[in-house]
Amino acid sequence: MEHDAIERQRHFLDLAAVHADDFKSRVMQHDRENSFPFENVDAMKASGYTNMTVPSELGGGGVSVLDFALAQERLAQGDGPTAVAVNMHLLSVGLYADLWRLGEKTARPFLESIARDHLIMASGTNDPRMSSSIGLAGLADTTRRAERVAGGFLVNGRSGFGTMSACADFLNETAHFDDPNKGPRCLAFTIPAKTPGVSIQNNWDTMSIRCSASNDIVWENVFVPNEVVMDRPARAVDTFVSLLCSWGLPPLDACYLGIAQAARDYAIDWASVRTQVPFTRPMSYYPQNQFLAAEMEIGLRASRAMISQTCQMLSDLQTRANPPLMDLIACHQFVMETAWTVVDKAMRLVGGAGLFRSSPLEQLYRDARAGILHQPFAGSDGRGWLGKLAFGLPPDVTPRWE
Repeated sequence: MEHDAIERQRHFLDLAAVHADDFKSRVMQHDRENSFPFENVDAMKASGYTNMTVPSELGGGGVSVLDFALAQERLAQGDGPTAVAVNMHLLSVGLYADLWRLGEKTARPFLESIARDHLIMASGTNDPRMSSSIGLAGLADTTRRAERVAGGFLVNGRSGFGTMSACADFLNETAHFDDPNKGPRCLAFTIPAKTPGVSIQNNWDTMSIRCSASNDIVWENVFVPNEVVMDRPARAVDTFVSLLCSWGLPPLDACYLGIAQAARDYAIDWASVRTQVPFTRPMSYYPQNQFLAAEMEIGLRASRAMISQTCQMLSDLQTRANPPLMDLIACHQFVMETAWTVVDKAMRLVGGAGLFRSSPLEQLYRDARAGILHQPFAGSDGRGWLGKLAFGLPPDVTPRWE
């Protein structure tokens, strides 16, 4: 069994390496054109990379969270935006895989179709109109509204950051419903991307992660049948949120760690051969560059160790269903902030040459900036959650100045 696990991990690491080398050859072009890499998605479908989080019993890769994170870090070393994009598909599939493992039988045919037909899920739960510290990027609550009708619900509203929406077969979504008996609910559901009333906006034009197609999605009287709806309490960290964070956060952190590793590698290679008159030795001999190199190594190694420790904790299904949020948030905060500082140090080491768009470092610098904003649990919102957990306070407690 242990041998099989090692072979599985090596298999997906090897796939990630092959894809990373291939995608790297055109990542700058897609960034420059702000175009979606359909050919990358086709390649990952063909290799089975997009099926890695489907249980092996249902035709997928059956990876652990650690396997997933390791592969994603390697993929991001070649193409960070594609790694971040496919992460949203893979984490959603991992979520439904665990729901199936917990007894949700209706998830089985869906997961089998993902593996068999190489289908893609986009997750557009983010709601920029709601505080991320309350709504958890639309996972716990949202301004999208559901109205009960015969056989299901009508959903209206808008989603943000619908990553992979350009090629999505299914959309993973949430909507607020005021149940007359249960009170506020945050319904979760998955429906075909071409369902009537769903309108993908094609408005993703950003500084970072430009080719992820994280478009807004407009919902206009979209009918969602009862059989695909998961009825959940609003503003609660339930099993759905817990599983999604368990599958989503450490591998997402690994994507930005991969971007940081790529920046470090470029800067080290560049300084190792660059000379400046009147000196005869390369810039790697400059003490200030050696200090920057040392600081990058410390940051990368500490981040990798933190991701590994967090992923190993999540090897158990029951832990993924009820994870220690302090560990997940602390890992997310540390890795995202550290990854950015590593890329910043790489830019400082290379200097003005790194500012040119002909340099890969220019894109890596911009892409890394997205990490410190990537919800849920980014920035001050994430630190607020972590601090309240440390004090034993509810995450939505009223601040002292109100």
